[in-house]
Amino acid sequence: MFKMNWQEISIQTNHEAVEAISNIFQEIGATGVIIEDPLLVNQYLDSGLWDYTDIEKSENTEVVIIKAYLPVDAYLEDRILKFQAQVEALESFGINKGLGIISYQDVAEEDWATSWKQYFHPVKIGQRIVIKPSWEDYQASSEEIIIELDPGMAFGTGTHHTTAMCLKALEKLVVPGTEVFDVGTGSGILAIAAAKLGAKSIRAVDLDAVATKVAKENIRLNNEHNNIEVAEGDLLSGFTGKADIVIANIIADVIKRLLEDISLRLKPNGILLASGIIKERAAEIITVAQGKGLIVEEVMEEGGWVAMIIRNGVE
Repeated sequence: MFKMNWQEISIQTNHEAVEAISNIFQEIGATGVIIEDPLLVNQYLDSGLWDYTDIEKSENTEVVIIKAYLPVDAYLEDRILKFQAQVEALESFGINKGLGIISYQDVAEEDWATSWKQYFHPVKIGQRIVIKPSWEDYQASSEEIIIELDPGMAFGTGTHHTTAMCLKALEKLVVPGTEVFDVGTGSGILAIAAAKLGAKSIRAVDLDAVATKVAKENIRLNNEHNNIEVAEGDLLSGFTGKADIVIANIIADVIKRLLEDISLRLKPNGILLASGIIKERAAEIITVAQGKGLIVEEVMEEGGWVAMIIRNGVE
């Protein structure tokens, strides 16, 4: 079988620049990023949600490491130069890039696909949802909903604030018969959660072919393939009809694009569950939403990240 070699690009930055640098990685063609946030890890270690881990607490929680992977091909050098230039330009936009130290490492595909497993253990999110790696055992109570997950090369283990807030919100929002659109599905975790909470129809899309492949595998692993349809797509461009809930756990700039015509894809009183917004940009998203006649019903914040429940009041 053909194996692709990858270049790991790693940058030491701070919390302020996480969204901007993640967006730069996306612009140069990375299909996902890994965010190593020591503050988040410390919070999970203190919570006791991990049954066992050999990860030690970090004393320095200010330095966040963001990693992305690009294929080693003829376009690699140009992409790296573009990344370096855009990171340097952040200061001109008033964004402190922190240390800004960039490093590079060649990684074989099989190493990339498995090395992160040491960090992923069963974790309970909200009142009922337990995210369980496919390779670990967990004894569930009668009230708990188990989501088996193998994120592979896609986003979404449920442990990051942005995803956890969405899972907690879905526990409140999803009722039997709910129709859901999941935009930027990543590993498929939110679509699977909606299905297990009783949604009758879920359509999930992602711009990245790797993500849709991983999502389909996770959906089959959870036996929800009859309830969830997965496809490649850019936001809601390929959707028809209207949903009770549209989930968008992405980034602020993409959510702004989505808000332009979200009312066309939401039923009256339908909900946009928007997450992946850094705290500093929450007011901007609220202003845009209200300008479209939408009602910002609830704003949640965890670890410097914001999620919003936005209701469609348009008939």
